[in-house]
Amino acid sequence: MEKAKKRIAVVGSGITGLTVAYRLQQTIKEQDLPYEVIVLESSIRSGGKLYTMKFGEQFIDLGAESIDTRLPDAIGLIKELELEDQVEYSQNGKPDIYAFNKLYQLDSDTYKGIPVKRTDIWKFDLISFQGKLSFLKDTYFSRTEESEEVSTRDYFAQRVGDEVAEYAAEPFISKVYSSEIDEIGIKGLNEPLFALEKEHGTITKALEAHPELIDGDGNYLTFKDGLETLTRELSERLQQNIRYSKKVTDIKKSISHTYIVDINKKEQLRVDSVVVATDSGAYNQIFSDIELSDYFKDIKMGSIGFVLFSFPKGAIKDPPGGNGVLSVRRNNSYIQSIVWLNKKWAHHAQKDEELLGVYFGRSSDSIMMSLSNKQIEEAILKDLNKMLSIEVDPNYRIIKRWPNAIPQFSVNHEERTKNLNEFLEEKYPGLYLIGNGMDGFGVNNCIRQGNNTAMEVINYLKNTI
Repeated sequence: MEKAKKRIAVVGSGITGLTVAYRLQQTIKEQDLPYEVIVLESSIRSGGKLYTMKFGEQFIDLGAESIDTRLPDAIGLIKELELEDQVEYSQNGKPDIYAFNKLYQLDSDTYKGIPVKRTDIWKFDLISFQGKLSFLKDTYFSRTEESEEVSTRDYFAQRVGDEVAEYAAEPFISKVYSSEIDEIGIKGLNEPLFALEKEHGTITKALEAHPELIDGDGNYLTFKDGLETLTRELSERLQQNIRYSKKVTDIKKSISHTYIVDINKKEQLRVDSVVVATDSGAYNQIFSDIELSDYFKDIKMGSIGFVLFSFPKGAIKDPPGGNGVLSVRRNNSYIQSIVWLNKKWAHHAQKDEELLGVYFGRSSDSIMMSLSNKQIEEAILKDLNKMLSIEVDPNYRIIKRWPNAIPQFSVNHEERTKNLNEFLEEKYPGLYLIGNGMDGFGVNNCIRQGNNTAMEVINYLKNTI
């Protein structure tokens, strides 16, 4: 008599959920294991925040805009899926910074706005003379003895000075995390520079030793048909495993090391292991265990929005020198960042229109999300006029909101995550929480978590009777 297969439920089919399900399915096939993978997706599509819209003959990403190539995880998966021929790398350098009602182009080598060579600080018109002196002083001393978690702002301010931290580094960091650097803990970001500084002694020595980190051409990639190319390929390979319109409403322990997954409040699924790969803001909706829910009480989620504008060719009268604009938080502006698609991506370069992708909203700015589309458009067009001297009306625009979609990593996030994982291992063996809200942010970190968690699940099931 054939032994019943062990079931693994993966909740959510964004890039994290798809990666862990793909890796599980691969291992099951390679090792001929008696397991099956079921992916439960609450919506009618996979991909999560990798969201590509076809508009006419062009593909526009309305969620995540690109993937950082300075981390290896996404590129490794892309090569494995044989999608390399569809990849395109960023061009025309890096974004300018908008501060004090002016655009600043960072001409020297930088990493997230920080000068790689200490003497290049004298080229930074953005920074005052006193700020430059602070940078030279603070970059000279080693700070690697620091063991306690600190905010991202404090971490950089102690190493590059207050002004460089706020006016150079912060816009690059906020572009990714949509959060205030005063609140984000540095360890929770999985920032490569944190580990490299400990190895080399100072930030500047670390950057000089790793030129591959320098801001510039090729730092980011996309696909000619949008980032959803990646999740679409994974979904096609998992099409027999994914069940759409299946919203998980509760997960609770059952007998014999199994779990009961409630779906749509009307059906149940018994499984041997569960991987929850949703936004961390959904945890309280999924788990009713009060003791477990206590670990989620401090989770904060931020919102972000995106507007694609098409303007007539030549409408940008004061163009940035690079491929976009980053706005410092002290600006009286709703705009967080601007991507000039024609300059950043070769497949948009010859378009007979100026395509600007504008990200708006920060963790401290909840008002913007409550405005109507017309109000958002009017506010952003006013800011675009100030920043880039665009005075004409757009040909068209597309607005996409992502409410409560960005986890806000607070100080001590790493410690809280460690405590949560220890609690799960003791009280909920076989249950795993992964994704943006747990261990780092961005596509690379999500793929890394998916790969690692798949191996943990397999090892757990092999050791469970």
